[in-house]
Amino acid sequence: MSAGSAVLRQPATREQASRRTGRGFRAWRQVRRRPLYAIAALMLTLVVLTALFGFALPLPAANEPSLRDRLVAPMSHGQSGTLHLLGTDHLGRDVAARMVAGARVTVGIAGSVALIGAVVGSTMGLIGGYRRGIVDAIVMRLADLQMAFPSLLLAIFVLYVLGAGIWQLVGFLAFLSWISFARFARAQTLSLRSQPFVEAAVGLGASERRVLFRHVLPQLMPLLVMITVLDFGTVMLAEAGLSFLGMGTQPPDASWGSMVADGREYVAAGAWWLFLTP
Repeated sequence: MSAGSAVLRQPATREQASRRTGRGFRAWRQVRRRPLYAIAALMLTLVVLTALFGFALPLPAANEPSLRDRLVAPMSHGQSGTLHLLGTDHLGRDVAARMVAGARVTVGIAGSVALIGAVVGSTMGLIGGYRRGIVDAIVMRLADLQMAFPSLLLAIFVLYVLGAGIWQLVGFLAFLSWISFARFARAQTLSLRSQPFVEAAVGLGASERRVLFRHVLPQLMPLLVMITVLDFGTVMLAEAGLSFLGMGTQPPDASWGSMVADGREYVAAGAWWLFLTP
């Protein structure tokens, strides 16, 4: 009996193993076909790890100026005897330490914005796609109205009115990021609401909230995670760009965008690392 069961289980085990091998082979083939995807994923992972564990690196304080060590070249010691791996800026602050601090700020902003956009946008898309009618029309018209304005001009206007700062930047970018999540969640909910498992849940008396968040949302999670990762990178670029324009992170806090903006003035003086390193 046990031998027969083992024989019956053997083909299934081989089939599962071949299926896993097939998935792994296809994934590896996709990576080889598009190596830029792997490079981008590796760089994003490196940035996140730097933001999370960069505090453990033996670096000077990011916001501590030292006028004796102004514009020290990379891999050089300042007058204080400290080795500066990536040099110092015009105030004598360590560039490597400020890059790590800037990564922490950028990843924190991008993670907050992506999470808020995913939660708000997915919820609005789920409700609009499931209820349809006037609710769906309101959600979509709000999205269309917001997309009618150029994002950069809207950012300049809003941040000029509200004032520059991290929290204002998070709120504004989250206000922009919900649209892609809402459109995707709405489209998928419209197609799933007529599926047998949804109709069965409704027939058994499940509430609307249970249907949406217990039965529909799990079907969307893989692609929602992918959209969140893509939005994460987009928000990082947006934060750096707005900080470069002086509308994001404010001094003395470090930001890659503001570091590049400050470094432009000293490139002619030979401090090329202030512009190229961030």
